[in-house]
Amino acid sequence: MFEELNVVKGLEIHRRNRFDPGAELLSLMAEGPISALGTEEDGERRTAWLATGYDEVRQVLSSDKFSARLIYGGTAAGIAWPGFLTHYDPPDHTRLRRLVTPPFAIRRMQGFRPEVRQIVEDTLDTIEDMGGPTDFVPHFGWAVATTATCDFLGIPRDDQADLSRTLHASRTERTDKRRNAAGNKYMQYMNKAVARVRRDPGDDLFGVVVREHGDEITDAELAGVAAFIMGAGGDQVARFLAAGALLMVDFPEQFDILRERPDTVPDWLEELNRYLTTDEKLHPRIAKEDVTIGGRLVKAGDTVTCSLLGANRANFPAPEDEFDITREKSPHVSFGHGIHHCLGRPLAEMVFREAIPALARRFPKLRLAEPERKLKFGPPPFDVEALLLDW
Repeated sequence: MFEELNVVKGLEIHRRNRFDPGAELLSLMAEGPISALGTEEDGERRTAWLATGYDEVRQVLSSDKFSARLIYGGTAAGIAWPGFLTHYDPPDHTRLRRLVTPPFAIRRMQGFRPEVRQIVEDTLDTIEDMGGPTDFVPHFGWAVATTATCDFLGIPRDDQADLSRTLHASRTERTDKRRNAAGNKYMQYMNKAVARVRRDPGDDLFGVVVREHGDEITDAELAGVAAFIMGAGGDQVARFLAAGALLMVDFPEQFDILRERPDTVPDWLEELNRYLTTDEKLHPRIAKEDVTIGGRLVKAGDTVTCSLLGANRANFPAPEDEFDITREKSPHVSFGHGIHHCLGRPLAEMVFREAIPALARRFPKLRLAEPERKLKFGPPPFDVEALLLDW
């Protein structure tokens, strides 16, 4: 079956060799910038495609010839989860994005920077007090990412630990029943938070949106936006921070430059984003009409999955794709492209800019505590399950 084929093939395609694309993805990249993965027969013949070329991925993500409406098994479900912006098409996407963008304005983000800096320093203090070796996945990645994101959303500190555990369980529990139970608990909390903020809006994301656009956004949409941002901040940002710590172990001389001569590497974060690409793919787009991508005819009804990892590495073919923190320009699509580019990018990059240099300064001799033990990675996307480090 088409759906089963793509589940299995998708797992293989998105498996990685530490930071690098795995053999299956490299093979498809060698075939060309877009490859056919399989077909579905249900009265109509639909093809599932994988785009790996940098220009081709940008074309798909910026084209109004594709729909982002949630799909299953290659067919459009015609639904959008309330508030989850990546599942919307214009004009609904345009309306909702306009309503929730104000909290990410530059002035507001700059005002939040001292709080992020303090979160990072407090986290590193805690790690140092614990002493090595320490697992940097929960104690650095998740600790910084979830605290910063929760504070930005306005989630009380007393609620954050339980909410973070619930979010993590909704992604990692091994049975559908447990994942669904955690997901329901997670959304129940967001619904209660919206009701609380409707009564007394503060200066956080919830409060800003309610005060400025409260009559234009439903409770379900606002809860969905918060759940979406928390999910990205608590999961994707945490993965990036843990991967950044591992990268620091693998390339200590590169981070010596960042620590000792930061003025000489102004684009270091762009290179980290390009090289790590911790969120390596987006949910498939469905073609609304026939369109040519990378010399291949994608027909109406076909689906195209964009490999962000493939695109970022294809933009610098081997051996130029090696990690180089001194690279002047590292164009990438790690935050997507087009109208669905990551809404939370300003927040994520603020966290990265505070956390990674601080880690390099605090622990310049960061190393694997058990170098002989093979690191265990979870299923795609990039997710190191434990990262025991010493200093």
